[in-house]
Amino acid sequence: MKTGLSLSKEALYTALGIGIFTFFYGLLSGSLEFWMAPVAFITSAFYAGYGSKKNTSINVSLSFGMGIIWGLIAFNLFQIPNMNMLLWTSSVFGIMAFIAIILQGTILPFTRIPAWLLGWGTFMEISLNKTITNWPLFVVELAACMLLGVYFLDFGSDLFKKMMYAWFPEKRSKSKSTQVNNKQHSEI
Repeated sequence: MKTGLSLSKEALYTALGIGIFTFFYGLLSGSLEFWMAPVAFITSAFYAGYGSKKNTSINVSLSFGMGIIWGLIAFNLFQIPNMNMLLWTSSVFGIMAFIAIILQGTILPFTRIPAWLLGWGTFMEISLNKTITNWPLFVVELAACMLLGVYFLDFGSDLFKKMMYAWFPEKRSKSKSTQVNNKQHSEI
């Protein structure tokens, strides 16, 4: 009878990869004084939940960029004086979401609406709750943190997991090895 908790290699390698790359991301973002470093965790979690398809990373990244552009447009529209802010902001959000989906369905088919809206929402959450004094730096840092979430945290932890499987391959049981060999022979 087996007692205690059992941890699969998959869970162990994933946990180690994420832990190690999160540690190094903390050192990197702290050294660069990225005050919005947690954005990388948002984009990393989104991308992992999106399915972590490596062939979609550029599409997702470009969509994050569209979200930042959408954020800049919306933020500037919110600066128009003498507007009923509740009606105005609701209208801006609704119309811009509508336009984003139309653009994605027509001239920007390479974009991904969930990533676009996540980038836009993250931009708005930060910019509407913190005074931004250096807009170019804000945009560059936000984009960098978003991309580091995908390309450093996700890709890095996946690479770590692949290396661990290469160094410590799964042991196959006798019956699994026989099944694999039989399948290979039947395909020939």
